[in-house]
Amino acid sequence: MNAVRAILVVACSALLLAIVAPSMFENPPWPYSGVSQQDGPIGARLTVTIERNSPAYRAGLRTSDALGCLSARNNSRLFDVYAPNLLYTPDPISLCAFRHGTWRNVTFAPTPMPPPGLMYGTLWIATLRLAVFIIFLIVGSALVVARPSLMTWLLFGYCCANVPWAAAQGMLLWLPGTSYATAKTLLSVLTYSAGPLLALFTLVVPENGVPRGWRGKTFWTVVALSLGYFGLSVATDLATTVNFGPLTSWIDEGFTALTVLLVVARLVTMERPDRARFGWAAFAIMFGIVCNVVRNDVLNNVISIAGGVLTVVMPLCLMYAILRRHVIDVRFVLSRTVVYGIVTTLVVAIIGVVDWATSAYLSEVRTALAIDAAVTIALGLALHRGYNWIESAIDAVLFRKKHAAEAYLRRAARSLLRADGEETIDAVLVGDPYEALDLSMAALFRARGNAYACVASVGWTSAETVALARGHDLVRFLAVERARIAVADLRAHVRAQFLEAGAVPAVAIPVLCDDELFGFAVYGLHRDGTQLDPDEIESLEHLCEMAAQAYTVVELRRYRGRVSVVVPALEAP
Repeated sequence: MNAVRAILVVACSALLLAIVAPSMFENPPWPYSGVSQQDGPIGARLTVTIERNSPAYRAGLRTSDALGCLSARNNSRLFDVYAPNLLYTPDPISLCAFRHGTWRNVTFAPTPMPPPGLMYGTLWIATLRLAVFIIFLIVGSALVVARPSLMTWLLFGYCCANVPWAAAQGMLLWLPGTSYATAKTLLSVLTYSAGPLLALFTLVVPENGVPRGWRGKTFWTVVALSLGYFGLSVATDLATTVNFGPLTSWIDEGFTALTVLLVVARLVTMERPDRARFGWAAFAIMFGIVCNVVRNDVLNNVISIAGGVLTVVMPLCLMYAILRRHVIDVRFVLSRTVVYGIVTTLVVAIIGVVDWATSAYLSEVRTALAIDAAVTIALGLALHRGYNWIESAIDAVLFRKKHAAEAYLRRAARSLLRADGEETIDAVLVGDPYEALDLSMAALFRARGNAYACVASVGWTSAETVALARGHDLVRFLAVERARIAVADLRAHVRAQFLEAGAVPAVAIPVLCDDELFGFAVYGLHRDGTQLDPDEIESLEHLCEMAAQAYTVVELRRYRGRVSVVVPALEAP
C-alpha cells in the first residue's frame, strides 16, 4: 500500500509538471479574432463587441450580437483573458450569431499575430514561478508519503492546486474539442479547489482526522459548499454562451475570507498548548493568503510577480512547523533520507574516483574492471557494517536534544535491574521521562486489589483521585492488546476522567510481568503541546519492558530473603 501511495502521488505531481512546465516557456504566434465579451448580468446571454476589419467582422459578426453553438475550445480562443499567450491554430471557428430575432451560422479563421513574449515576462521569472510550484509539490508529496492522513492529503491537494494553469490552458489548444474541454475543466476545478482545500486544512491541522465539535460541523459544511462550488465551476466552463462574469472569482474570494475567519476563530478558542502547535501553521496560512491576494488582485506587474514568488514561504513555513513542532512526525523520515543521501553520495563518489584513477593510470581494461569490482564489493561490505554508525551520527547531529534524551532513557532502563525496590522503579518510570522528554505529565498505575491505583505521578494536580477498575476501558484494552494505546482513540468519558486529574495522557504503555498486566504508565504530550514521535515512544516502551523485568527481580530477591530466613529455622536442632 505504501508503494502504491507513493507511485500515485509522484505520478500526479509528474503529470502536472509535464502539463505545466513546457507551456510556461512557450512563445508561439497568437490568434487574433477581434472579438471581446460585453459586460452583462450573470446568467444573461453572451454578447460581444467586434472590432472593425477584424476576421470576425469580415465574417459578418457585429457588436451586440449574441453568440451560440460555441464549443469550450472556441470559447477560449475568443475570450480567454490571456489571449495574447494562446497557441495559434489555423482551424476555423464555427458559431451561431443571434441578431434581430434570427440566428445565422458564422465561420472564420483567426489571424496569426507575432509572438508576444513569455506569459511570465522573462525566462528567469518563469523559472522562478515554476520553482515555487515544484517546492509546493515536493512538500505536499513528501508529507503524504511520509505520514498519510486526512491533513496531509488536504495539504497535498492544496499544493497541487497552486498549479500555474493559465499557460497550460493556452497551450493545450492543439487538443481536439472534447479533449480540450475535459482538460480545461479538470485544470479549472483543480485551481478552484485551492480555496476550499485550504479552508479544510485550516480546520483539521494539527490533527490527523475529521475534528470534533464546531470544527467537525464546519468541516462537513465546507465539504458540501465545495462540492456545489466545483459543480458551478464545471457549469461555467461548459456553459460557453452564458455570461457568468466573475461569479467563480467571488466565490473563491469568499472561501479565502472564510479561511481567515477560521484561523482567527481557532487561535481564539484554542488552549495554550494547542496554540503552540498551530501557531506556525496559522502564520503560514495567513502569509500564503496575503501573497495570493497580491498575486491575483494587484495590477502592478512587479508587485504581482513578487507576491507569486513569495508564496513559496507558505510550504516552507509548514515544513518548519512539521519538523520543529511535530505537527506531523517526519523526523525519522528526514533522518533516514539524509542517511541514504550520504551513503549514496559516498558510493557514487568513491566508485567515480576509482573509475577515474583506473582509467587514467591503467591501460589494461580487465585489470581496471577487476579493481572496480573489488572496490565496489569492499565498499558495500564496509557501508553495510557502518550503516548504523552513520545513522546514529546523523540522528545525533540533526536532533541532538532528542537524541540525548533517548540515550539517557536507554541508560536509565538498563539501570533498573539494579533497583532496590518498587519505589525506585516507580520514580524512574515517571520522573525520568518527564524531565528528559519535557512531558506535560507522567503517571504510573499498579494493581491494587480489584483496581489499578496511581502510585506515582508528576504533572497531575489530583492524581490520588484516579483509580481504574479492572473492567475499565483502558485496562481491558491494555490487558488484551498487550501494546501501547493512544488515549485519544478511547471514548470521551475516559479522557474526561483523566482531565479531572489535570491533563489527558497521550499514550498508555503496559508493564507486563509473567503475561499479567502488573501495571501501566501513561505519558502526556510535550510541554509545548507537540506530539511524541515514534522514536520517543519506542524509548518509553523499552523503559516499561525493563521495568517489568526489574519488578520481577525485586520480587525474586524478596522471595529469596524470606526463604533464607525460613530454611535455617527449620534446620535448627
